[in-house]
Parts: sequence; C-alpha cells; structure tokens
Amino acid sequence: MLTDPDTLLEDFAAAANAAGVERWPCEIRTKILRAPHRHPPLPAGFGAVYVFALGEEYGRATPAGGGAVLKVGRVGPASGARFSYQHYGSAAPSTLAKSLVRYRIMWPWLGIDAIDESSVKLWMLTHLDRTHLYVPAGHDLVLASLEVYVRARAVSVFEGAA
Repeated sequence: MLTDPDTLLEDFAAAANAAGVERWPCEIRTKILRAPHRHPPLPAGFGAVYVFALGEEYGRATPAGGGAVLKVGRVGPASGARFSYQHYGSAAPSTLAKSLVRYRIMWPWLGIDAIDESSVKLWMLTHLDRTHLYVPAGHDLVLASLEVYVRARAVSVFEGAA
C-alpha cells in the first residue's frame, strides 16, 4: 500500500542518510494524480520514481483495497515517453498494461471483470492513481535507491512480471 508518499520520503531520507547514498541529500518533489487521471509529462531536468496504485474509491469495492500498488518504476530525465505513455499499452517491453492483460489470475483481486489490449488503457486511466517522486537530473544513485526503497515498502504486485 502507498497511502502517504511524504512519510515514505521522510523514511527514505533517514535511510539514505544512514547509508551514505552518493549525491544525497537532494530535493525530491512529490505529486499524486488521483483516478481518473491523464497522461502526465515528465518535468524537464528530472527523473522520477512512479507508482501505479488502485484509486481509493475504486479500490474500496475490490479485495485488493484502495492504494494497492501494482507497479513501481523509474525513468531518467530523457525517458519522457516511458513515463507518460508506454505503461498504458503493449508496444514497449515490460508494461503494466501487458501485465494486467496477461495475468488474469489477479483480476478477481483487482475487481476486473474483463480487459484486453483495447480496453486496458481506459481502465488504467479511470481506476488507478499515480504517485510521482521527482529526483533532479545527475542524482542517478539517489533515483535508483529510491526506486528500490519504494518497491520494498509499497509491495508492488507486478514487478518483473511482464
């Protein structure tokens, strides 16, 4: 579950300080796009850790529950297409859309009756929240460490599954 990204970021800061992560500290900005959402742009000069999670309202009617994390990923500053669009389709390797369509075993838990390649994008835009943690360019180890930390703390469903 990912319910409070600011508290998670505070915990990450303490861990990064204790671990001596290279180029830490740096400013990390957070943003939450609640369901329904639109394709977000990646701000210039930033990489990001992004989180797809069931929206609270939709999630209340599912066994998974609101805030259940489906995917955590990261992009560098030059990966705007990956950040904005690719996870909603099947053209790129390892996308959330591919995992949702392929692993029907998860559908009852996620409250999905039926989806396919033509409907998964609308389902995602309608029912999923996106949380973004923006890391300034040039802080690659901070970005990578943040992704690993968020994956571990949020318990992401589809990591490595596509």
